[in-house]
Amino acid sequence: MMSAAQRAHNAGLVRIGERQGLVTYLRALWQRREFIRAYARAKTQAGYRTRRLGPLWEILDPLTTMATYWVLFGLLLGARTSVPNYLGYLAVGVFTFAVIRRSAQSGARSVSANRGLLTSLPIPAVILPTAAVVQQVRAFLVSLPVLVVVLLLTGEPVTWSWLFAPLAILLIIPFGWGIALLLARWMSHTPDIGGVLPLVLRLWGLASGVMFPITERISQLDLPTWVEYVLVYNPGAVYLAVMRDALLTGYTPPGGVANWVAAAVWSLIAATAGVVVFWRGEGTYGRD
Repeated sequence: MMSAAQRAHNAGLVRIGERQGLVTYLRALWQRREFIRAYARAKTQAGYRTRRLGPLWEILDPLTTMATYWVLFGLLLGARTSVPNYLGYLAVGVFTFAVIRRSAQSGARSVSANRGLLTSLPIPAVILPTAAVVQQVRAFLVSLPVLVVVLLLTGEPVTWSWLFAPLAILLIIPFGWGIALLLARWMSHTPDIGGVLPLVLRLWGLASGVMFPITERISQLDLPTWVEYVLVYNPGAVYLAVMRDALLTGYTPPGGVANWVAAAVWSLIAATAGVVVFWRGEGTYGRD
């Protein structure tokens, strides 16, 4: 006589939180893509209800950040003279790094903040950080027309190179997803990470050249060559470089085509590492 577990297995049922094979795991994620989109949309709408400005905040957030950086770095520290169109340079940096930063932050707390959902529904936990990234990508796409307007108002012409911007965005998304998965795994077991994460991400943005060309500052510090290489080709700097390469005419990031190669490599590494590391923790989320 078959046991209850055997009958459940034969019926295609699995224990909540049970880790499946990696291919099956990814297939289950793809099969639930409609749920992910609906969940991300619901989380976005719920967030709007807690803010009086609603979806307008998705536009005002990067604009206020850009204004703050322009005063601090452009005006007070003189960074506005480092590139011909500093305001456009700053806009691309702030808007682009925002989607990476916010994907990391929301993805990191997606599992620890939804333990009840994982213990009540037979869904793979990877759905939660994936939905968090989808939510932030949607917010980025909402604010993207504002970036275009800023670039046009600062005198940037529309050129054929703008066609490469969607490619840059497609490279950024899997990287942000991979980072979200890694942070979600670590933060689910070590919640203290959430306290230092915002500071780490802001320092990362500074080291990646969001506010000013990092290569100019590196040359003034007389750092070892390997340190300069790490700073120039860290993923944050690489993704800002490819977006600026596509959208700005008066500024050519160092590295050229190598930046695009590095962007693709970082996307592959982050997405692969994130999926594998997160998958290995399946079955423990919401249970410790």
